[in-house]
Amino acid sequence: MSFVKKIIKPVEVLVVASKTGRVTIKYPFEEPWISPEFRGKIEIDPTKCIGCGACVNACPPNALEMIESEDKKTLRYFVGRCIFCWRCIDVCPVGAIKGTRNFELATNDPLDLYDYIVHNRVKCRECGKVTGETTRMLKYVLEKAFVTENYNNKCPDCRKKIFINAISMRRTGPVGEKT
Repeated sequence: MSFVKKIIKPVEVLVVASKTGRVTIKYPFEEPWISPEFRGKIEIDPTKCIGCGACVNACPPNALEMIESEDKKTLRYFVGRCIFCWRCIDVCPVGAIKGTRNFELATNDPLDLYDYIVHNRVKCRECGKVTGETTRMLKYVLEKAFVTENYNNKCPDCRKKIFINAISMRRTGPVGEKT
């Protein structure tokens, strides 16, 4: 009995397969079906990015990295490390990061796997030192919080001096005057 089943089983499979037809696609020549939930490579809009680094803090595999130099901040995205979790999209305050369904990322040149966005740093209006903020970040902060206009384009040391001076004016009057 088992010998007969061994012979008949492949025949049954062939009958079912002939009724169903071909179910695979010829991938490079035919477009694959991608579900709406599929997550692929991210795209960062350099005109919207403010260089805040929120995406860098949220990225589990460190595919996003902030490289800081004396006068520039550079956001580097390395798709080779990306796990396509899209956490960076969720935390971006300005919506500069967009998810795509692009998964065909093979290349012969490893430099194609990197995306760079360069931001200029702001110089302090008081002392001339370079601050940690970028020009787009300061513009964004001014749009959201109008109170910060007095501290705009100033380094942390100058901000501290202005704040201490303002507090002392409230308690004692102008600094340096004797009563």
